[in-house]
Amino acid sequence: MNTLLSVSQDIALGKDARMFFKVAAYLFLLSVVGGLTDFLTLSYTSLVIVLTIPALYERFEEHIDRYVMMGYRKLHQLYVKLDVECVSKVRKWILEKQKLS
Repeated sequence: MNTLLSVSQDIALGKDARMFFKVAAYLFLLSVVGGLTDFLTLSYTSLVIVLTIPALYERFEEHIDRYVMMGYRKLHQLYVKLDVECVSKVRKWILEKQKLS
């Protein structure tokens, strides 16, 4: 309990900005979802998801893991490609600004 309170205090005082933004994003997402539905519907849907997802994963674990790894590889390739393109554009932009100066 003390650890939870300590982390909460660090977030509130701004000592852990990254965690603050994560908490803010999750609270925003929760408020958006809560605004779209009422509490009872959200509770029933959450209960169904919490009870079925682990059973489905246990049954189809090999297939799910294979597709998740394929998706991870494709996202990683896309990230690397995007990173390389953005970095090269930023470098070109910086060089152009230096030439103009």
